[in-house]
Amino acid sequence: MRRLAALAAVAAVAVIAVAVILIATSGGTHPRPARPAPPAPTAPRRPVPPPAQRAALPAPAGQAFGVNVNRLFNDMTYTQPQIDAQLAAVRATGATVARSDAFWEAAEPHAPVDGRHRYDWSFDDEIAGSLAAHGLTWLPIIDYTAPWAQSVAGQDHSPPQPAELADYAAYAGAFAARYGSGGAFWRAHPDLTPAPVTTIEIWNEPDNPEFWAPDPDPASYARMYLGARAAIEAADPAVRVLVGGLTYASAFLPAMVRAVTLLRGHVDGVALHPYGTPAVVLARVRGARAALASVGMAAVPLYVTEFGWTTQPAGAIGYAPATQRPADIERVLTALGHLQCGLAAALLYTWVTPERNPADGQDWYGIANPTDPRAATADTAAFAAGLRAAAAPDAAPPPPCVT
Repeated sequence: MRRLAALAAVAAVAVIAVAVILIATSGGTHPRPARPAPPAPTAPRRPVPPPAQRAALPAPAGQAFGVNVNRLFNDMTYTQPQIDAQLAAVRATGATVARSDAFWEAAEPHAPVDGRHRYDWSFDDEIAGSLAAHGLTWLPIIDYTAPWAQSVAGQDHSPPQPAELADYAAYAGAFAARYGSGGAFWRAHPDLTPAPVTTIEIWNEPDNPEFWAPDPDPASYARMYLGARAAIEAADPAVRVLVGGLTYASAFLPAMVRAVTLLRGHVDGVALHPYGTPAVVLARVRGARAALASVGMAAVPLYVTEFGWTTQPAGAIGYAPATQRPADIERVLTALGHLQCGLAAALLYTWVTPERNPADGQDWYGIANPTDPRAATADTAAFAAGLRAAAAPDAAPPPPCVT
């Protein structure tokens, strides 16, 4: 199973202003020169709105396909021309959706003062603008915990302290207000064709102790999800709010619903990370659908927001030989496009990684050439072929998802 690298929020104090950030992956921090940013807007600090102010939105029409692009932005090593070249190559495959983090720790590295939030939108703005310039819709993940709100000091993958759950929700709502339909970002950038955020994922792998430290807690996550969902709904009622990508949905989903029954009828979608062989990927999707049906949520759409394989080192978790991976990519994408399991989207992990350290599996999940995205690889060709096959009409009626 793929693992994100540990992140660190870095704040540097200047004479007049605080320059924040940012986040490093396992390869280390190599920040680009900071770009000028307008003064950060302020917003009043508000309590978490009452959860579940609306019923679940209906499943979207059709399926969307895309890829994660997190390393392009999180690594802080790519120049804007390099980012643009990679995103142009993404769009050329036929992908329409790109998933990447919207770090709370980057946007609000300091606690509210006098009850007012002060957000630095520079990191999020770069992602929104870069993706929109290439006709890609951003599927953001609202993560991780700001340093002043961590329940485990120094661990951004720990959930917010209970007293700061309202602040997490406030950031989710402010994010939706800025990047959703008619949002402030689009009004401030009339040169861009708007590509508003339509779907937001709440946290990454909350059932994984690496990302919900020290131990996953279905009840705590369910309450955080509902609070963030209510704040997003207040900002943009059309945005679908997803349960963050689950690694073992079959166990975690029923536990969430048992702990917080209000989830029934108030979940817009569930994101999955079904890593494994192609057969395991499909089995875990079917298992998630069965789990939802078992708790009375059979109509909730599923979003496969990560699946993929690393090609080094041999034997690593999530490993597939480089000669095998293209066939696995095409096979799984084709199957997900025709699987009758209520899938709304499928996104490969990940577009590009640096391919530096042969001992670090995180460096070898990428499918694109890290230095020349115009040079197609066997993986990118398979990805494009898989997208075409996924969108093709069914030659025969597919079997039911759950028998």
